Amino acid sequence: MAEEKQPQYDLDGYDVVTDAILELINQYPRIEEGKKIKFSILGENGGQAMFAVSGAVVESEKEDVTGHVTQNCLYPFYVIYRASGLSESRKTAIKEWLDDLGKWLERQPIIVNNTEYQVNEYPMLTGSRKFLSISRQSPGYLDRTNEDKSEDWAIHISAKYKNEYDK
Repeated sequence: MAEEKQPQYDLDGYDVVTDAILELINQYPRIEEGKKIKFSILGENGGQAMFAVSGAVVESEKEDVTGHVTQNCLYPFYVIYRASGLSESRKTAIKEWLDDLGKWLERQPIIVNNTEYQVNEYPMLTGSRKFLSISRQSPGYLDRTNEDKSEDWAIHISAKYKNEYDK
């Protein structure tokens, strides 16, 4: 029986990537004035938050003869939009809000109040880490209905980045 390989994580990159993604998400043009997407904190009846799934997983790693290491890492996360008292049109609007967030993070243009917005470049990361892409892994969807009848709508997104260092 083959031994199952344990996933490897970019432990030092977790905070760096989390902070950069959260900063980028909070520039989303459809966020209401004065509101902010928080990290892992949702109000009981409403709000938006980002949740990391597992940290930054190293998908591939190459080391050359000089000890230079190149890692391709994947940082999966969810954005949850919680709301209550939703009509059919509000549910549709929340799904559209999440789908537009995903498009915008993929650097596709979105239209908000007759103005086009697009991410021109991803934020810089510390060290020699660099974002390669951010992409949706799902459309916006109803994740769950809570006991108080509030609903959690979600979108699953993954950020890919490169990490290089010398041993």
